[in-house]
Amino acid sequence: MTAHKRNAKIIRLNFYLIRHAESVYNVSGKVQGHLDSELSQNGIEQAISVAKLLREKKFDFCFTSDLMRASHTAEYIIAENKFKENIKYLKEKLLRERNFGEVQGRDKSYFIEKAQEANVSFEDFIPNGAESKGEIVTRWKNFFENLCQKMWYESEKDELDIMVVSHGAFMRESIKFMLKNYNCEFNYDLKELDKSAPNSSVTRFYVIMETRPDCDYSICYIKFESFYDKSHLENLSETQCDL
Repeated sequence: MTAHKRNAKIIRLNFYLIRHAESVYNVSGKVQGHLDSELSQNGIEQAISVAKLLREKKFDFCFTSDLMRASHTAEYIIAENKFKENIKYLKEKLLRERNFGEVQGRDKSYFIEKAQEANVSFEDFIPNGAESKGEIVTRWKNFFENLCQKMWYESEKDELDIMVVSHGAFMRESIKFMLKNYNCEFNYDLKELDKSAPNSSVTRFYVIMETRPDCDYSICYIKFESFYDKSHLENLSETQCDL
């Protein structure tokens, strides 16, 4: 990529961060991680509900985890969108759920038992072969900052709408990272970040980038406009398995 100065001094990126719809593994209470799992029938209905919510939104890009529960959710949303022909659709491994190592494909209760055996809290336990929270945060950081850079240098537009479809634990840690490392406005209960994002929930935030005298551009402000919103799912059931 050839770097060049934008004539515009400000660019705004509107993000729609969506957790995949309910999967078959969610229903059975199994830990998914990097394993693939189809959407359940209820999950398909959830995905269609998100699609109806976002039908009128003119997206420039849709980035999705390459795992099928996320990519299928994205495809339901795009199929319903009035401007689908204009959406650039890309699958991205960086957006995968946390790799949970040896506990993938096992019941969540097994994960809890392994943490107890190690005398470590469930939240802090790293199963054999699993990613740490720091490693998944690094994946989000790489995706997010590279995307911002790409939009700054390559886009002719000063405002873009970007859909990102990913996973519950990954989204939680990604949001925590942004709150810690950027100038963010977040008017929601921080205790809710102890939980993974619900299936088919939508978190909206926008990013403002500006030219700076000491560098080409800077991510100067992020405002969250919704957080774990699932109001569009009010008539649909919800599972509690978040991995």
